[in-house]
Amino acid sequence: MELIFPPGTPPVRSGPLSRFLPPFEDGMTSRALAIFAGHGDYLLDPFGASPMFLLEAGRLRGVLAASNNPVTRFVLRRTVVPFLLGDLQAALAHLAAAPKDETRMEVFLLDLYRSECSRCGRPVTADYFVWDRELDVPVLKAYACTNCSQSGEEPTTPADRERALAHPRRGLSYSLALEQAATADDPDRPNVEAALEVYPGRTLYALITLANKLQQLSLTGTQREAGQALLLTAFESANSLWGHPEGRTRPRQLVASPRFREANVWRALERGVDEWALPDPELEWLDWPATRLPGPGEVAVFPGPVRELAESLPSEARPLVATVLPRPNQAYWTLSALWASWLWGREAAAPIKVALRRRRYDWVWHASALRSSFQALAPALPESTNVLGMMAEAEPGFVSAALAGLDAAGARLTGRALRMADSHAVFTWMMERQPPPEAVGPRLRREIIDSAEGFLRSFGEPATYATLHGVIWSHLAARRLPAAWWEHESGPPLPVIDDVLEGLLAEPETFVRIDPKADPETGLYWLYDPRGA
Repeated sequence: MELIFPPGTPPVRSGPLSRFLPPFEDGMTSRALAIFAGHGDYLLDPFGASPMFLLEAGRLRGVLAASNNPVTRFVLRRTVVPFLLGDLQAALAHLAAAPKDETRMEVFLLDLYRSECSRCGRPVTADYFVWDRELDVPVLKAYACTNCSQSGEEPTTPADRERALAHPRRGLSYSLALEQAATADDPDRPNVEAALEVYPGRTLYALITLANKLQQLSLTGTQREAGQALLLTAFESANSLWGHPEGRTRPRQLVASPRFREANVWRALERGVDEWALPDPELEWLDWPATRLPGPGEVAVFPGPVRELAESLPSEARPLVATVLPRPNQAYWTLSALWASWLWGREAAAPIKVALRRRRYDWVWHASALRSSFQALAPALPESTNVLGMMAEAEPGFVSAALAGLDAAGARLTGRALRMADSHAVFTWMMERQPPPEAVGPRLRREIIDSAEGFLRSFGEPATYATLHGVIWSHLAARRLPAAWWEHESGPPLPVIDDVLEGLLAEPETFVRIDPKADPETGLYWLYDPRGA
């Protein structure tokens, strides 16, 4: 069952919205797909979660992916078929020159972030302000004075705070942003109101002004899309989820950081030009359904969930199912619903509008979601179809959710490669029609002990909880044991198996925690009797 881990190298550039999309290394996809060289007539990605995965896979074979999130789908398309630098620059120039309150849009927006140099007193434009969430005012500003070369961060002045508070959170721009996402009689309106709280009043004013102005400009189709791409960069970088000085680099909940950066929206647009000016991978994009399956060098994407894609799969072709398994992110999906409605209208956001209602995604929910997705896909797949699942940010809960979800959908685990120190994992499955065995408590305990002891003896040194957890769960999944607990009265399997696992690891006559004072999920574990006497 052990696979050789497919190593990669850090990407030269991470691409648009990278703080929300799966972090992935260059070369990992090619090496992982080599496991199934010659298998499958095309590659089927049921989630389309990673642009980098699609790029690398598309160079090797034809790829068909499902993508229900319109924001992710936009990023996928403009990664496969990138903008020309000239189109991005033209879109920015049109926005800059657009009239606004008797001046140009660029001047108008930069003036929103005006301040004064503490050394020479000349007007300056702040690159960002740092807000204190409890005080609800900006407490720091960062700028570079072109007159005296003063630069860096320094405390805000009363005038800085007064200018920031001149734009209330619930002003006209707030009402426009709310109405574009949910009408007055929409039951999701309170959820949109909650989501809008992550944008300071001044930021929301700038963003909605830009979004409305973009719709009014006479642009070519590609230039309009380029403007939308620049706005997506601004939407992402100008909310309160990004802490200061560093904070959460990959936020998952829609909660403002205690100290957050209020980015200069115009500066964010300027940065967006470089962010979206990606190298051309020389791939072709197809909209699915299409008249033929994609071949090597072609990526086809279906604009909907995998359960709907399954209905259009050709029965005569055998796919290799390969994907970057998605990780739940309440912040990204909620914001995607907002962003899609601002850029493309409420109808475009409708397929993911349900994300506005969910405030928390736990691992049992995620296991159930993966189970439902693969159960919907399974009838469209030939028996014994191979499945390759790559996982970034592979913490224990994510690993168990994936293994439990796919096991319940009839996928038997056939291979694993774990590099838990870097939070990466690769799993392979085979789709089966056989039902799982019955759930038996004593067998579960014995299987956990045997797999942990066998691994530690072969490993030859203490292992982390994350590594042991991955080893034990994959051992159980290879025997279809997690699926047995879905219908059992004690189920679902995640809390059942994890409770037994943690209880056994705490038994001093079986395992030893090297540092008893450490948290059980961060400590090292070893055998009570390594000789097996």
